[in-house]
Amino acid sequence: MIKVSVIVPVYNAEKYLHKCFDSLVNQTLSEIEILAVNDGSTDGSLAILEEYREKYPEKIKVFTKENGGQASARNLALKHATGEYIGYVDADDYADVTMFEKLYRKAVESDADLTVCDHWRVENGKNHYVSFPKYREPREMFKAVLVSPWNKLFRRQVLTDSGVIFPEGYIYEDTAWFAELIPFVNSMARVSEPLLFHVVQKNSTMTTAQGRRTAQIFPVMNGVLDFYRERGLYEEYKPDLERFYTRILLFSSMRRIAKIKDKPLRREMEKRTLDELEAHFPDFRKGCKEPGWRGWYIRHASGGTVSLFALLFKIAL
Repeated sequence: MIKVSVIVPVYNAEKYLHKCFDSLVNQTLSEIEILAVNDGSTDGSLAILEEYREKYPEKIKVFTKENGGQASARNLALKHATGEYIGYVDADDYADVTMFEKLYRKAVESDADLTVCDHWRVENGKNHYVSFPKYREPREMFKAVLVSPWNKLFRRQVLTDSGVIFPEGYIYEDTAWFAELIPFVNSMARVSEPLLFHVVQKNSTMTTAQGRRTAQIFPVMNGVLDFYRERGLYEEYKPDLERFYTRILLFSSMRRIAKIKDKPLRREMEKRTLDELEAHFPDFRKGCKEPGWRGWYIRHASGGTVSLFALLFKIAL
């Protein structure tokens, strides 16, 4: 029986794949399958994946599709996964060889729908320890902005029964998927070890075309609100959604906006951020429960303060 299925979307990642897949085929958990999806790569990625499939036919499955983005690759792989639990690894990341054994054992021991671990943020050749917050219940995850699936293990039945998929055709697909999944996670557990090495590809600025893509955060986040309304969950989760929506737009998204080199476009995005917040949660300033400088920023959010924080984020980046 396959205990864990690991899904790896691959697009033009030839220079990272050997390190990534060596870390996966050598996992101490033997009952594992690795589902690699070649998302229309134009470099040598597919040849490397075929090399691993030939060497480890009992572990590796390779799927090839036209380029459609990371979301479509993950959604495709889930349809073919047979494991009791599902893990995700990005093609430029790599895992501690004990990662999935430790996550799986913790999940079974705790009967958890979701199991998380700490990770290493690898930037400029240096490792920085990132600890996942110690939440008491899944609902507290609305406080998090670490929405990526790569340091987590999910019970496959939760993913399939909920019907939650990664929205295709957008960036920020992790954000929507994570937020929509929370109501269906009944239990969670944590392994307090850094088991995943997340490699940060740092870009100091964005081109105008890349900057315009940051506007996708608005339909993505509004789609999350629509999802909760359609499932009859909106009123129950409204305070959580308000906090999540506010944090994503004023922090995660604003850090991206800060990288936009085109000043008029950057100003346009800053203004739209406030417009969207006020349209969906007009009292977001009054309802703010964030401590410290984050709370001050939210409670005093205006054109001037948002522009100031965008500048500070740019300097920090």
